[in-house]
Amino acid sequence: MTEPQSFSVISYQKHENHFNDHISGGAKSNIAKTWFNKDTVDAWRHDRIRRVLMPLLNYFPESNWLTVGDGRYGTDAHFLKENGINALATDISDVLLKEGKELGFIDDFAKENAEKLSFGNDQFDFVYCKEAYHHFPRPIIALHEMIRVAKIGVVLTEPKDPEISSNFIKIFFRNLNSFVKEFLGKKGSTSHNFEVVGNYVYTISEREIEKVALGINLQYVAFKVMYDHYIPGVEFEQSISSNKVFQKVKSRIALLEILDRLGLNNRGLLTAVIFKEPPSEKLQTSLNSAGFKLVKLPKNPYL
Repeated sequence: MTEPQSFSVISYQKHENHFNDHISGGAKSNIAKTWFNKDTVDAWRHDRIRRVLMPLLNYFPESNWLTVGDGRYGTDAHFLKENGINALATDISDVLLKEGKELGFIDDFAKENAEKLSFGNDQFDFVYCKEAYHHFPRPIIALHEMIRVAKIGVVLTEPKDPEISSNFIKIFFRNLNSFVKEFLGKKGSTSHNFEVVGNYVYTISEREIEKVALGINLQYVAFKVMYDHYIPGVEFEQSISSNKVFQKVKSRIALLEILDRLGLNNRGLLTAVIFKEPPSEKLQTSLNSAGFKLVKLPKNPYL
């Protein structure tokens, strides 16, 4: 059996090499080039997810951000740049980040291992990690590193853990879904999943984030759940109303949202904000208006 320390090194190497096929002239460069486009269904999906940041960007227009796991040319940093925010893009692989900077897509980048960031304490106002946290072999270490280098807060957007729920109906339908998949002989587990690059898909939950904050004496966190749907090939489909693929993606998202309101769905993407500084009442109002649930955690009575 591979030792944990050895596996983390293997994982770093595999992820560092992941984008090598995506560089110009590489086997997957045709897909990679679509990440620059703004008029595709895939671009619409990711822009929709990133817009969850707008309450923070509007309230802190002069803030500086660090993006973690942003190896797709720095698309997250590019979104921040488009909204007037200074951002440094980082990833364990910098092959596409170099191209992104050369093309003016991002302003700057750094090659960084999320589990051992080279930056100083409180160096950035915010750290943003979108759909990369679940790739890390030791994600809690990475989260504490992100909290360390952030002055105001850390924002994670990751797959929500569907196994954690106190809702009986959601538990029933989750188990029914698992039973049906097993009955139909579908491969893979519904509760534990792995990706081709070799990582375990580390989903997150509100409870888990609250415990991380409480463990280091932080008092405020905020959560927002949203839904997304991926169809292979959306990278090449235009986000126009007449496009059937676009219609299918939006219809699927709408269905997932309805199921959530009915208490029948416990999946989706969870955006979690861990605040190092208490948010002002104005910011709290803005977050609530944008659909966030703000949680004030109990104080440690022994400190």
